[in-house]
Amino acid sequence: MSDQENYQFALAEAKKGRAAGGIPIGGALVVDGKVIAVGHNQRVQHGSAIHHAEMNCLENAGRLPATVYQRATMYTTLSPCDMCTGAILLYKIPRVVIGENRTFLGGEELLKSR
Repeated sequence: MSDQENYQFALAEAKKGRAAGGIPIGGALVVDGKVIAVGHNQRVQHGSAIHHAEMNCLENAGRLPATVYQRATMYTTLSPCDMCTGAILLYKIPRVVIGENRTFLGGEELLKSR
């Protein structure tokens, strides 16, 4: 599938988050053309500082071998914050597709430098 098609999974998660009364940010983790996990921001719903879309997506993926993450692409509807950028770098996810970065410019420079 194309980036546009895979991005739709992240966008659908953002819509789910908004429908649940939360912040409309979604993420999808794709490996070898297959969506292996999705997640949306649940900070409002859980009263949490860390339930970001990317973090929930990684949590929903479960524990995977490092080689799986190293072949993955993270799709996110908003530029990832420093925490989520750190997780992406920690798991050595080589590619991130960002839907929007005008509202919030997260750790993109750090992602690009690696």
